[in-house]
Amino acid sequence: MKPAVRTMTAAVLSLAIATSLVTVRAQGELPAAALPIVLLGVVVDSAVSANSTCLVRCTYSDGRRGTSTVGPGQNACDLAEVREILQDAVVVKNLLTNRLELLTFPGTHAAPRPQIATESPSAPTAEIPLAPPVVSRSADVVTVELGKDAVGHYLANLPDLLSSALATPRYRDAGNGQHAIDGFELGHIKEGSVVEQAGFKNGDVIVEFNGEPLDSVSTVIRLFGQAQVTAQAKLTVLRNSQRMTFVINTK
Repeated sequence: MKPAVRTMTAAVLSLAIATSLVTVRAQGELPAAALPIVLLGVVVDSAVSANSTCLVRCTYSDGRRGTSTVGPGQNACDLAEVREILQDAVVVKNLLTNRLELLTFPGTHAAPRPQIATESPSAPTAEIPLAPPVVSRSADVVTVELGKDAVGHYLANLPDLLSSALATPRYRDAGNGQHAIDGFELGHIKEGSVVEQAGFKNGDVIVEFNGEPLDSVSTVIRLFGQAQVTAQAKLTVLRNSQRMTFVINTK
C-alpha cells in the first residue's frame, strides 16, 4: 500500500481507537516510561483482561518507525513487555531496566524521550509548509489526493493527527436491551487540520472501511492492521443520513 494512503486511512481508523476510550483514573506510583514507544490507543476488555490490546508506535535505533498492536504478555518494540492495559495507560516491564513503568498517552505525564546520537548536530532548517490535500467531489464521492511531501510528516506526527478530531461510537438498539456499535461519529474537528482539509465534517459517521462495517472497536483494531497492506482505501460515511464514499489516494 502507498504510504500516504496507509497514513490517512490508518489515522482515521485510529481516531476511533485513541480518542473514544480514554477516561481519567489514578496513575499510581509507577514511574513514567522513558522509552521510544508512543501509546496511540487501547481496547480494554474488563471481563477478560487477556483480551485487551493496545496500539503503539515504535522508534527503533536505526531511525525506523513502526506501528503494532500488542496485548498482555507480548513485547512492544522489543523494549518492553506489556503487563496490564488500563483505560488511559499501559503497565509495562522495561526490558532494559527490568522494572515496571507506566506508558501513557502523549501529553499525559510525559517523560523525556531518549535521543538518537548522530555524528554531528545539524543546523535547524526552516519548516516547509505542507501542501493541503487536493479534494474533488461528485454527488456522493469525495476523492482525496495527498502529496508525497506530507507522508513523512504524518507518519512522524501520528499523535498530532489523532488529536485533530474525536471519533465516538454511535450505538443502535440491538434488541433485548442490548446496544451495538453502528459506526463512529467525528466531532471536534480542528479548524485547518488535515481531517477538515480532507473534507470530513463534524457529525460525519464512518460506517464502513473497504465495505466492512465498523461495528466494534476490536474491528477497528483489526482493520488498522489491514490498512497497512491494502491496495485501496474507501470509507463509507453517513452525512445527514446520506451515504458518501471517501476514496484516499496519493499523487
